[in-house]
Amino acid sequence: MAGKKQGETSSRSNRIRFVLVEADISDGNLTELTHAITSALKPTMAPGRQVARVTPHTLPPPPAEAEDVEELVETEVEEPVTEEASSNVQESGKAQRVKKFKPPDYIADLLAGDKGKAFKEFAAEKAPGTKSKKYLVATYWLREHGDSPTVNANKIYTCFKTAGWSTGFNDWNQTFHNLVHSEHLRKAGNGEFAINPLGEDAVTKGTE
Repeated sequence: MAGKKQGETSSRSNRIRFVLVEADISDGNLTELTHAITSALKPTMAPGRQVARVTPHTLPPPPAEAEDVEELVETEVEEPVTEEASSNVQESGKAQRVKKFKPPDYIADLLAGDKGKAFKEFAAEKAPGTKSKKYLVATYWLREHGDSPTVNANKIYTCFKTAGWSTGFNDWNQTFHNLVHSEHLRKAGNGEFAINPLGEDAVTKGTE
């Protein structure tokens, strides 16, 4: 059996490493020689790769979206309007909206003589209660009895003065426009208006 063991070939291989040490040391300094031999015999190990540990707080911030970028853009801040500035604006706006009206003229010969008396009696009989009805009464009478198929602000003003109606307003044309819109009057020229059948009915029958 001993011969069998001798004839067997070992399956293991032995590694032999020869280390050649070269050191330049001073005479009699064995410490340096020992250190050189120890360093040469140490197994050489490749330095481990250090993986940088990234913590959540060190992660770079994600790129801002388009909306976020827009929010970062500085916007112009409007200065608050003070009470004084607001008051000045209101007063300025009010001053611009104030419209100056040309006062109407009194036409003395429009209702002179018996015409004036006849118109006053007609106005008292109809007794119009609104400004619009007074315009219609005057327009109707002037067409039927005053030889005036059309009227204007001056003629209406003269009728108001003759009948004793209140003249406490400045815009004598606005009522004309209102009556044209309601189709009681119609435009008959520049500043001239004529009565419509609807306006006639409102005077003769007291309808609106």
